[in-house]
Amino acid sequence: MSRLKDTNTEQIIRWDKNYYLHNASAASEYVPLVIDSVEGSYMIDSEGNRILDFMSGLVSVNMGQRNPKTMEAIKSALDRYGFLPDAYVTPYRAEAAKLIIEDLLGPDKWAGKVRFFSTGSEAVEAALILAKLYTNRPFIVTRDFDYHGWTEGAGACTRLRRPRAMLVAPEGTQVRDVPCFPAGGYFSAIACDCYRCPLGNEYSECKNKEKLPCISAMEGLIRNLGPENVAAVITEIIWGAYGRGPPAEYVQQLRKMTRELGVLWIDDEVITGFGRTGKWFAYQNYGVEPDIMTMGKGLVSSQLPASGVVVSKEIARFIDQYRWVLTATYAAHPVCMAAVAANIETMIEEKIPERAIEMGKYFGAKLEELKLRHKCIAEVSGVGLLWGVEIVKNKETKEPFIKEDKYSVGAGRELSMWPSNIVMSRCMEKGVRIGGGVVPNTIRIAPSLTVTKEEIDIGVSALDYAFTKIDQMCG
Repeated sequence: MSRLKDTNTEQIIRWDKNYYLHNASAASEYVPLVIDSVEGSYMIDSEGNRILDFMSGLVSVNMGQRNPKTMEAIKSALDRYGFLPDAYVTPYRAEAAKLIIEDLLGPDKWAGKVRFFSTGSEAVEAALILAKLYTNRPFIVTRDFDYHGWTEGAGACTRLRRPRAMLVAPEGTQVRDVPCFPAGGYFSAIACDCYRCPLGNEYSECKNKEKLPCISAMEGLIRNLGPENVAAVITEIIWGAYGRGPPAEYVQQLRKMTRELGVLWIDDEVITGFGRTGKWFAYQNYGVEPDIMTMGKGLVSSQLPASGVVVSKEIARFIDQYRWVLTATYAAHPVCMAAVAANIETMIEEKIPERAIEMGKYFGAKLEELKLRHKCIAEVSGVGLLWGVEIVKNKETKEPFIKEDKYSVGAGRELSMWPSNIVMSRCMEKGVRIGGGVVPNTIRIAPSLTVTKEEIDIGVSALDYAFTKIDQMCG
């Protein structure tokens, strides 16, 4: 900041508006907010206002901002390294790999080896490549409403249309998808959305069946493609874009079905990993194990760019027989690896998964109280510190505010009418940032895993204020 110490806020905003391509806003509607610094669970703007970040960055700052041990590790690594290609070994990379495979996943479990990258999308791309190489098969099965990233393969597996790098006009209805995106060879199965089932079923009936209908539908898709042509099924366990997850039997039946068909399961834990759900990884809540797992965000609490992919012992043995050429310039950057190792060590020392369970129970109870108080809240669901709130016009009929729901792209003035964006704006009036803008009728809430009860109370108070506004719009 030394070069910028004499630069005023107006100058920073002018440079930003004139020279930067912005995300999710047309130039005509862009409203800049200059953040001067971050600390713990807070963003501090250029006027000194403290904003409680109830989204922990992008569901990613698991340990809070600028954790002292991680910052010290970064500074120490900068004294030793600038850049090294990942062809060379550093103590930091070796330690980070050991911590993940041995300390978090367990040497007697499924995990074989890990490879590091920079972003979640990169990790997903690597997972897809590994699955196709190992099986020598061309097809990938994903699910409606999953989010896996924005690069070609990861974007093809992302089945929420809005965050897939498209252009949407702020006035009118013009929409432009990226041509040939999603890419070929990717097939989408029906999502497991028990509140608003795409098959028109009720969970109270489905749970008594030998196999959930959505699992049967996915199996039918795979059999139609030919299991011998399908490399893998990729899923999130909890939908990161809107913070809701399936019943336990869905995950268990998914794993059973993929094993029976001889298809790999890629578990995308970029959002749910590193204590977010009260376990080190979300799959551990369900008594199952994946073949390949992606990770990012919480891996380093997003203090620097780092992600990774873990493969089973069988896949690791297979890949180790060959020369696998996959070069990524910043893969396993030594300074990032120092931050990863320090971040994980601190999480272990502070028993972060247990803390996520404790704070999650407190937060969940507060959200249930809001549900009883507000007629717009139809459902509250979550685990640990990843929660979703479903907003409706009418609880009895389940009528949504935006009928297109998760298929909506937010064209024209529609975006300002999304209840999720209204709640987001109202919370910001109270100095609290929560998640909106991805799907219209669902709020995603994910504080840092170091959040305090006092901070939860501040966030819940802001949500109470915001939901009161939505109540006035209910039928």
